[in-house]
Order: sequence, then C-alpha cells, then structure tokens
Amino acid sequence: MKIAFDAKRAFLNTTGLGNYSRILLNSLMRDFPANDYLLFSPKVDEELRSEIIGTYQLKLPETQFNQAFHSYWRTTGLVKEIAKSKAEVFHGLSNELPYFGNYFFANSCKKIVTIHDLIFLKHKEQYPFFDRSVYEIKTKYAAQKADCIIVPSIETKRELMRFYNVQENKIEVVYQSCSPDFYQEKSELEKQQVIEKFQLPKKFILNVSSFHARKNQLELIKAFGKIKGKVEDKLVLVGNTGATLPIIQSYLAEKKLENDVFILGQVSNKELPAVYQLSSVFVYPSMLEGFGIPILEALFSKIPVVTSAGGCFEEVGGANSSYINPNSADDIADKVLFILNNSKQKEGMITKGIIHAQTMTDKHFAKATMEIYQR
Repeated sequence: MKIAFDAKRAFLNTTGLGNYSRILLNSLMRDFPANDYLLFSPKVDEELRSEIIGTYQLKLPETQFNQAFHSYWRTTGLVKEIAKSKAEVFHGLSNELPYFGNYFFANSCKKIVTIHDLIFLKHKEQYPFFDRSVYEIKTKYAAQKADCIIVPSIETKRELMRFYNVQENKIEVVYQSCSPDFYQEKSELEKQQVIEKFQLPKKFILNVSSFHARKNQLELIKAFGKIKGKVEDKLVLVGNTGATLPIIQSYLAEKKLENDVFILGQVSNKELPAVYQLSSVFVYPSMLEGFGIPILEALFSKIPVVTSAGGCFEEVGGANSSYINPNSADDIADKVLFILNNSKQKEGMITKGIIHAQTMTDKHFAKATMEIYQR
C-alpha cells in the first residue's frame, strides 16, 4: 500500500502534535515495512528529522513559488502531487486536509484526518480571533471531507459529534502512545547527568506542559505552597515558554517561592524520561486536552499520576491514577500529600498504572491505525 502523510508537524513541531506524528510514523515504518510511505512537508528541521526512523520518501515543495508560499502549497498545490504519487491513502496528521475541491483525485484516494481536539471552540478566549477562525475553517472542512476521522479519545469523539454533527460511524478512537524512550529505565549515570545538567532537587513533584492558561500550572503552584512545609519535595515545571509564564514567574517572586519551584524550560526528548523517573509524583491539572500524552509518559516511567477528573484524563490515566478538581488548590494539595506520605498507596498506583499503560504502546497505536488504512 502507498500511504501519504501531511507530515509538517513531524518535521517542525517539538510538542504534542509533532510527537504524535513522529511516534506514529516510526511505529508504522517499523511494524509494517512493506508499505510505501510518502511524507509531505513544506520544510524540515534536521534535528527533528533525525528522530524519524525508517524508510520513507520525503516530498518538499519543488518550485520557488511553492517554497515561498508553502501555506498555499499545503492547502492546494499538494493535491496534484498526491495524485501524481498514486497514493491509496492520505492521512492528515494534525487536524487538516488539503483542499481537494472537485479534483479527480478526490475519488481515487481515501482521505483520513486525525483531529486531536476542539479546544479552540471550547476556550475561545485563549486564541486570537484570526488563529481561531483559521483553525475552525480547516478543522470543519477536514471533518466534512475525510472518509474517516481518527481521534485520540472518546472525549474528542463526543466533541466532534456535538460541534460539527459528524456521524458516529465516521469516527475511530485510536489511543496514541508516547515515545518508546519512556518504556525503559534509564541508567544511574544517565540520571546523574540529568540531575547535574538541570540542577534538579533531591526530591520533586513534576509537571510537564507548555505554559498556557488551560494547563493550569498556577493552581498547581498554589497547591504546592500549601504543602511545601510538610514534605521534602520541591516542584519542577518542564515546558516551553508560553503566555502564562511571565504571570507564573511574577507569582513565584511575590510569594518568595523561587527557591522551591524550578522551571527547566525545554528538555530534550532523550533527557525527559530520566526527569520523569527521578520525580516522586506527576501532577497534571490541565483544564482540557485531546489526549494528555504526559500522563502516559508518567505511567510508563512508573510514577504515580494526579490529574484532572473527567474528560480524556481518566481515559489515559486509568482507574488507579488520582483525580482532582483542577480549580481547587486544596484538593490538589490533599491528593498529592496523601500519595507522598503513603508508600503503599504509591506502589499500588505505580504497579497498576504500568499495566494500564501497556494498552497504549506504540505497537497498539500502529496496528489500530494500519487496520483503518486497510479497511
């Protein structure tokens, strides 16, 4: 089978959508090497390219016009190139499809799109008007034109049916995975190198997330302030810059928490598993996600998880994670403190958490997706 992908995020995005794309592509090429894989991208970050492992054909815009106007190439010009490739399946990995119009190719190639979430519709206040409008146009078009929509959670499936009136039989829930780097215990040397590089505290509570309002790190910091005198653990935040980072930094200065809360910034994909494995508990009080991949990373890292109740969080976290009201610093503090002070509870969460995580390996991810292509 010849399968084409809009792989822009795989080659250019370091966070959630990029990780989804790279993990899927690597797993498909490893487990189903007999297929031909065509990866379309407007340009390439060579460091991210090195993380894509397998045999594939990379397709970049060839003409100067398409190189200069690569957004046009991705939405319109790409269709002719897909047609020339004679791909049997095209998979848009990040919420969008090219504009097929009435082009003959629309009847000769199956179109699949992964729609990760509809957060831009539920939290409009967090997106500039122009960005939100573009997201809505692209996502709505993709939902209408796709032969099949892949979603990472039942929660996103419900939202698609609610907001866009998509028929249920058109949507397939495929739980994504995290990088296989999280499956293995890191050596003591690797851990020590990470400790020294980032000057990590001896014990710490961990949060991994970009800094946006819905990620809710400020409530976590308030919760930490309530327990910091009762435990040895500090708080470590890992993430790229974002709109709420200056607010968080101001709050830490105001409450004199700079020596207790560590902001690491960007940590490489190779170093991040060691950071997880060194932590005492992972806390993810996000308000809304399409999947919540850091929860799965923590489970594979054998770390107990505290995350928000409801939505996709309980799908990813399973029955033995601890669930909180993300708007309550008191509830977050109580749940985290209980785990830190109860080793038996912590061990049980770890043991049952890793069993749950095994249902979301990259092999499961690739197999479920390939079955959709084949159908």
